Amino acid sequence: MKEHTTAAPVTPTPEVQTERAVERKYSSPREVLDSWQTTGRGFTLSRAHALCVCILIFATLFLALATPLVLVGGREAFFTTTPWWSSSLSHSGNGGVASQKGDRPFADGATGNVLLTWSDDVTVIQTDTVTAKRAALADTKTGEIIASRKADERMYPASMTKVMTLIVVAENLPREESLKTEITVSREVYEAMKKEGSSGIGMEVGEKMTVESMLYALMLRSDGIAATELARYIAGSEEDFVELMNQKAHKMGLQNTHFENPTGLYHKDHYSSCRDVATIMAYAMEMSLCRRVLMTQSYVAPFTTAEGESKNYFLYHNLIVTQFDKTKPNQPTEVTVVAGKTGFTDESKYCLVTYAESADGHGFVAVTAESDSYASCIKDYLTIYNTYAKP
Repeated sequence: MKEHTTAAPVTPTPEVQTERAVERKYSSPREVLDSWQTTGRGFTLSRAHALCVCILIFATLFLALATPLVLVGGREAFFTTTPWWSSSLSHSGNGGVASQKGDRPFADGATGNVLLTWSDDVTVIQTDTVTAKRAALADTKTGEIIASRKADERMYPASMTKVMTLIVVAENLPREESLKTEITVSREVYEAMKKEGSSGIGMEVGEKMTVESMLYALMLRSDGIAATELARYIAGSEEDFVELMNQKAHKMGLQNTHFENPTGLYHKDHYSSCRDVATIMAYAMEMSLCRRVLMTQSYVAPFTTAEGESKNYFLYHNLIVTQFDKTKPNQPTEVTVVAGKTGFTDESKYCLVTYAESADGHGFVAVTAESDSYASCIKDYLTIYNTYAKP
């Protein structure tokens, strides 16, 4: 900064001092402080007071600049307590991170490679016993695939994808209170899901629903709007959320999985395998929030209409309630199916992943893909559990 030297002029009158203070442009905070060491018409500002005023001005400017970063698309954004340069977090382009265990309140899943391994005595599921073209049964206690039919071949997972969506949302919620954050259904998402013919509960543009309720709509009614709006809430955009999904798949060690969207709608590059889907389901059932949502059979989801009316959606599991209750005692003999996710597109055909437990908590995951109906899916998992699941 250039030094300013002055002669010893005649002291101006207070009126002249005031005019010069208004017109003068200062080149540094120091000059501002120096200029305020004046007395005129009974007004006196000490150097300490002037410093406080400067700090207040700079703080106001900082908040004005930072506010747009705190609100992203009208939704809650968040900051991680882990430094941005930390190698333990993989950052997306717009706010989301692929969390590790313990970073966030619901990121309580295992870390590292969790891909289910092959049992030394894995059994081949014969074609004359089940109708699904691909299938797998996993023992979650040992972490092994114990029965398989082409379990490593790629297939289209359809809405079984939403189990990974649930995991990524849960892991990236910054705090427990985030479950109560309201999300507004946007016209863009509504029109996109309507065009694709996505499944759902019938949400409309402008409706507001909490993150928690959308998680239940996601899993109990396979709602495509909920999947997409949750993705945008977490990562800022659907594309950045999909990046998080693929980062998570890589961290888990999945070998035949790649995602293109959070809904499971068909895309030629959106694929998985029965072993990978079984790994995803087993992983989700070890996470507290995911397990709670996946095991829920029915849920009352409050929402606010675009006109401001308070109403409820009454959600029920499209597999557990509609199928199990009607077909009882069509449960496996030694385990009880307590969670599941269906899937269907024209390309994937009917697919299903279920989680079952024995009385002592021994868990199993069954996956079937490319079946001709949901009735066939249920018949197939009954055969698989009864034949190969030995608690």
